[in-house]
Amino acid sequence: MKIAVMYGGDSPEREVSLMSGREVAKALRKKGHRARLIDPSKRSFLKDLLGMKPECVFIALHGGKGEGGAIQGFMEMMGVPYTGSDILSSSMCLNKIVMKKILSYHGLPTADFVEAARGEKPVLPFGYPAVVKPANLGSTIGIKIVKNSGEAEKAVKACFGIDTQVLIEKYLRGKEVTVGIIGNEKAEALPAIEIETPTGFYDYKAKYTVGGSRHIIPARLGEKDLATIEDTALKTYRAMGCTGCARMEIIFTEKTPYILDVNTIPGLTKTSLLPDAARAKGISFEELCEKLVLMAVEKCGKRRQKKG
Repeated sequence: MKIAVMYGGDSPEREVSLMSGREVAKALRKKGHRARLIDPSKRSFLKDLLGMKPECVFIALHGGKGEGGAIQGFMEMMGVPYTGSDILSSSMCLNKIVMKKILSYHGLPTADFVEAARGEKPVLPFGYPAVVKPANLGSTIGIKIVKNSGEAEKAVKACFGIDTQVLIEKYLRGKEVTVGIIGNEKAEALPAIEIETPTGFYDYKAKYTVGGSRHIIPARLGEKDLATIEDTALKTYRAMGCTGCARMEIIFTEKTPYILDVNTIPGLTKTSLLPDAARAKGISFEELCEKLVLMAVEKCGKRRQKKG
């Protein structure tokens, strides 16, 4: 199969995307596919894509237009199958404020938060410490744990320097766990991973540096707690309309799994969590990449049948 692997892009997560894309292309070639790397930030992007006439596009872009629905919409207009979630789901999941509002509507647990206003002093009903986050960025870019209003003001100002929306979230102490989900209509949860870091904060360096974090599979929790976490992750996946795959970032505290983030295009690097969870389930990285392609083709085919 001719597969265009979209990687790079122009978001702050470009470097991670370059790593993901290269690993994906290598994996697909090992499975016998003709995979070509295409960077949508290059001037030759459209010419390269149209000239290739791919049978499927594997989107390995993180953040920005690549994860937020723009590339997905372009693929829809071209009628080309693409991996991952559709336009609406991608845009809702990338924006943490929208995501949290939808989760709250569905009664799914997420940390309390307020939307920050540019130039205004933050007023927090839940007090400090708190977490300041850009609403539309992943890979923990720009995230700061703050201990007082002075630190919060500085962090909010910094976040507005890289994003148009900022939220301040209640800091939750608990076990940091992530759950990968794969599938379309019949989605399944991969084994929950407990994340352990030397600093206690799973930041950019911990995520993408070999040895920067320890992935414990399965998470060191009882069967009942693990079942609760997986059930919440699956309900979140469905509530957000995800397809293909996603990875839920969770803090498990007081017997409750609080959803912090939903990544519709999780990292696919050598240190990434989704491939680790898949391997724990007996799915190799090459098999995972091919599975995502086949699910994309299946989803596109069903959509065409409905239209026809």
